[in-house]
Amino acid sequence: MSGEPSERALWLTLPAAPTGIAFGWFAWLVGSVSAAGVLTELIGPAGAMLAVLSLGWVLGRRALVPSDCLRRHHLDDAELTVLGPGRTVRRLPWSQIATITQEGGALRVEARGTRLTLPLGSLVASAGWSALLTRVVAALAAEMWALIEDGERVRLEPRSDPPTRALVWWAYVPAVLACGLGPGARGVALVLAVALAERGLALLRRRAAAVTLDREGLAVRRRGRRVVVPWSEAEVVRASEGLFVAVPGGACDLIASRLPNFWAAAPVIETKAQLGTFSAPVQFRVRLAGGTLAVVGEVEPAA
Repeated sequence: MSGEPSERALWLTLPAAPTGIAFGWFAWLVGSVSAAGVLTELIGPAGAMLAVLSLGWVLGRRALVPSDCLRRHHLDDAELTVLGPGRTVRRLPWSQIATITQEGGALRVEARGTRLTLPLGSLVASAGWSALLTRVVAALAAEMWALIEDGERVRLEPRSDPPTRALVWWAYVPAVLACGLGPGARGVALVLAVALAERGLALLRRRAAAVTLDREGLAVRRRGRRVVVPWSEAEVVRASEGLFVAVPGGACDLIASRLPNFWAAAPVIETKAQLGTFSAPVQFRVRLAGGTLAVVGEVEPAA
């Protein structure tokens, strides 16, 4: 089987989210509101709201929301086109996509101030994943490599998990509506307090999980302190969750696949770890690695 993806013309249309997401959200909304009164009697107002928020938090981790069902995404050789809601059309040339982030069952794409989510399962099962790797990820990896080689520092900080947008649909809205049949105004105040506290903790987790890449090595936080792993000492192993990197002291740290532009950073980290202190021109290409398509760095031969 060839390691080079085929260059057939791309023409693919995918729903932004399965229709079942909208039906599932509506069923969850009705169920949480209907059960609010019973839960309040059984476990009290605070317990009822915490139960709704907790389950909504779990459901929100898929990062897909009902409004996504009103959109479709068309992928071709030139651009990614967002169709909907209604007659709305937005065109995003591949070259203008700056960030892609894995979020649960979705892939978040950011370009020119536009943010949208693509269904990760449908992408991987179709030509869409190969298109993203070839047209976006390889270019982002090359750009990241050039920045590091020029002495710049690249910081990768994860998004909040679950994303706030998903929590509004799956947790906050059901909890606030449930207050009408249960705790009332005190419940709304509790929902707001819990939401602010949870988002604050999410921000702290984001900063703690940030990874920094530069010419000398990569830096991670371990047990509250910043640990720098020189490229000459870095040992990297790819796993389904991301990259495991050996850090001083014999421990390992996970660079999670949920980091923004992880799929571009992974080949950069692997290539830097292989080269160590040496600097060389590198070309990033899509290859078959471990049975799946991946972007890999290939050292260009000297002229």
